[in-house]
Amino acid sequence: MQKNRNICVGIVAHVDAGKTTITEQFLYKAGVKRDLGRVDHKNTMADSMSVEKNRGITVRASTVVFPWKGKTVQLLDTPGHVDFIAEVERSLSVLDVAVLAISAKEGIETQTRILYEALKRKKIPTVFFINKIDRRGVNLKQVYEGISNQLTPNGIKLQKILGEGSRDSVLVSMNEDDRLKEEMDDILTALSEEYLEKALTLEEDILQQERLKTFRKLFREGKCFPTLHGSALHGIGMDALLDTLVEGASFKEEKDLQARCYKVDRDPKENRRCFVRLYGGRMELRESYPLNGGEEAIKITQMAGLDGITPVPKHRADAGEIVVIYDNTLSVEDTLGSFSTKEDMDQKKNIASPTLIATVEYEHLGQRKEILHALDILTDEDPFLDYQIHPRTEEIQVKLFGIVQKEIVLELLKERFGIITTIKNPETLYLEKPLHASEGVMYMYRDPFLPATIGLKIIPLPEGSGFQYESAVSLGHLKKSFQRAVYDGVREGVQEGVGSRGLTDLKVIFSESEFDSVNSTPSDFRKLAPQVLKKALNNNKLVLMEPYLHYELQLPVDAIGKGISDILRMRGTVSDPLVDRELGTVRGEIPADTCKAFGQELSGYTEGKGSFHTRFSGYKRCNPPVLRFEDKKSRNNG
Repeated sequence: MQKNRNICVGIVAHVDAGKTTITEQFLYKAGVKRDLGRVDHKNTMADSMSVEKNRGITVRASTVVFPWKGKTVQLLDTPGHVDFIAEVERSLSVLDVAVLAISAKEGIETQTRILYEALKRKKIPTVFFINKIDRRGVNLKQVYEGISNQLTPNGIKLQKILGEGSRDSVLVSMNEDDRLKEEMDDILTALSEEYLEKALTLEEDILQQERLKTFRKLFREGKCFPTLHGSALHGIGMDALLDTLVEGASFKEEKDLQARCYKVDRDPKENRRCFVRLYGGRMELRESYPLNGGEEAIKITQMAGLDGITPVPKHRADAGEIVVIYDNTLSVEDTLGSFSTKEDMDQKKNIASPTLIATVEYEHLGQRKEILHALDILTDEDPFLDYQIHPRTEEIQVKLFGIVQKEIVLELLKERFGIITTIKNPETLYLEKPLHASEGVMYMYRDPFLPATIGLKIIPLPEGSGFQYESAVSLGHLKKSFQRAVYDGVREGVQEGVGSRGLTDLKVIFSESEFDSVNSTPSDFRKLAPQVLKKALNNNKLVLMEPYLHYELQLPVDAIGKGISDILRMRGTVSDPLVDRELGTVRGEIPADTCKAFGQELSGYTEGKGSFHTRFSGYKRCNPPVLRFEDKKSRNNG
């Protein structure tokens, strides 16, 4: 780990846990803001969009930059609502360290667990910050138990609280409390045999140095989790949180230029801005850099750093920095510099998937054109929106994570583009899965008349595998830029599918290739790949797949029987109920299509005491299975 003064910090949490308020406190303490903003006053710096201020929620991840104790902190304030989980995942790709904020009142919630698993999977060092400790009714013991039982047993408390649940709460540092040191030692000795030996032999004054050294090492490795406390609204615990982040963050600097675009938006003048993190090397104005590891390059004609959220022109950016590049080519998840194609593919794994699709309505052809233009821009900024034209009905469709996102899209169409329209009630987004191996080839200068030959093999995969890709064509035969073009074309074909449904649980192998050294371009291969994929599926059988959700159902004990009956009626699975005092908890999986209105129904018969939280699980075969035969013989036989 090389020392670098630029660190990238992310704040993630369940909705209403106080992320944006934490950001405001950081900016105030760093001197970026003279006055504290509040979400309820609609004057926060991070939530800059009108729709965010009006609703009091974060919709798009925002980046703010400020100095703290010799470091430049680049802070990403992310959405908390489950409908915008894809925006959070894109932000995770650039973080050095994260804050997982937990409400002291609500404890561990569904989204808290989802975010923890994502941080753990990406091995991002994480600080647990228990916020709102001054609220009445807080029970920190229950919060600690929730962390240990539902997240990890390796949360290490760095403070204890005197007067929890009141404005007079006081934080006592670990250095002043021997019990906290003992708790830390219990976890460190379980994780490190080297520290165990030292704990048995060293005197306390010497051991304290080793304790902190081991703790920081395990924290940076993502094996233990500092747990801090405070009230962001009243400024309690903010300095300790910032200090822990700055001291614990580390940045692995690459030798050559590597940079990734994690966000695209427009400034108030509608200039297209690409937010890019540098992992290594240096980027300079008026220089050109390889796009996605290929031969195509992007020239940097306008670049800015950030002071708070304000762009400041720059001529040079170094490793670790986040910069804003004004460019019309670079897209979300694109890379500049020496990233390999495989690294780029790996980065695209484990991204949340929308489970709904909805039709955008319009009154006349002129409005249809306006809507398509607006959706071009919104999909550019949020690729998962992925608007499309239905191949048979020519309806405009968008993919969604939930009803809140649908409402946000309508508000954005109105506020940014002056378009007042409606979106039909979303329907479940089904996919299709191939049942056996098949292959297809299209040769150059045939139909279609392109200077490219592509052969693809399709291998069915087990449920939950998603889309995988492999190239059996060597770089010696086909250059990296052409290989990348085939991969992009195949991904496009998988998203579009054969008819109107995308594909899942398949591996596509790029098996055969020819090119014309004079006339062939990467664009030719990108255009041909989706057509070859469809040809490979022509003699395959496709089975309909439906999205499933992990759910957590909490309800009064006397309503558990009805709740379980409802879940089984909706084709869900049911765990043994866990009963804690007057509430019971049931977990399992359930089809997304059958439980759309269950939350409202549950609230009715539990008098608002029940809760039903879900997160995306994956796609499973419909029961009973629905087959679609794509070969001509099967179609003729009905």
